[in-house]
Amino acid sequence: MSYVVFCKGKTAKKPYWIEDLKLNLYSIEELCYYIYSNVLLCDSELVKPELAFWIKEECGLPDLYASIDVVLHKDPRPERVAAQIFAYMDYLGKQERETVCGKIKKAAALGINERKKSRGDLLYLGGKYGEAIKTYEDLLLKEAYDDEKMQHSLLYNTGCCYGNMFYYDIAYEWFMKAAAMEIDRDGDMKAALFCKRMVLDEKRWKVFLEEHKEFAVFAAAMESEQEAFLEQWEKEALTKELEGLKRGPKGREKEYYVRLTELVEEWKRGIHEYF
Repeated sequence: MSYVVFCKGKTAKKPYWIEDLKLNLYSIEELCYYIYSNVLLCDSELVKPELAFWIKEECGLPDLYASIDVVLHKDPRPERVAAQIFAYMDYLGKQERETVCGKIKKAAALGINERKKSRGDLLYLGGKYGEAIKTYEDLLLKEAYDDEKMQHSLLYNTGCCYGNMFYYDIAYEWFMKAAAMEIDRDGDMKAALFCKRMVLDEKRWKVFLEEHKEFAVFAAAMESEQEAFLEQWEKEALTKELEGLKRGPKGREKEYYVRLTELVEEWKRGIHEYF
């Protein structure tokens, strides 16, 4: 999105509180961005009279309030409120506005459990793993899922969150809970085995595989993938760069460790792609 957004109204002295995201809004521009970024979550917020009143009193936009008030009394659909706000602010192009409002309409049709799970998924994708876990575990604790497929997704996604936080032992347990449902056993077992491999040294890894024969096929596939990766790694320009730094003059040793640290950080950022 590459638009220049001209400020209208004023900065609110009293911010508008979005409970779902624990977020304060201080201007109509921030409200527009909130709607744009949270199409799966904003529907119930948009039809609250308190929001319209805040726009009038705190943002100093009585004319926008009047148009929203008409919608709330005649046809209180969240996508219509969003359309009023976007049009008034000239926010986004016409086609993109329609796309966003269409997504809000679809989200409003979702059940409450689906909506809560969608909130967790957005938190997960945004890297807010702790908050996502709280959302998922709350749904699981209350058995607030619509079917077994959703239950499995909650279990698996919780494992992904813990894995991305490098709590591999805990992630392993969640992936195994997901595997027990027999919905995507191969994918669940593969993710669980990956987590276990990350916390075991070579000796304990061999003992683990001896004691858990159910992982044999997945372990063989993982070993094959690892061998292929290492073979490819040896051919990469990056490998030659690191080897050059490592074997070069003593002064380049520091460069080697700096580069290695950069690569580890990059790997950490991208590890969620495995799950």
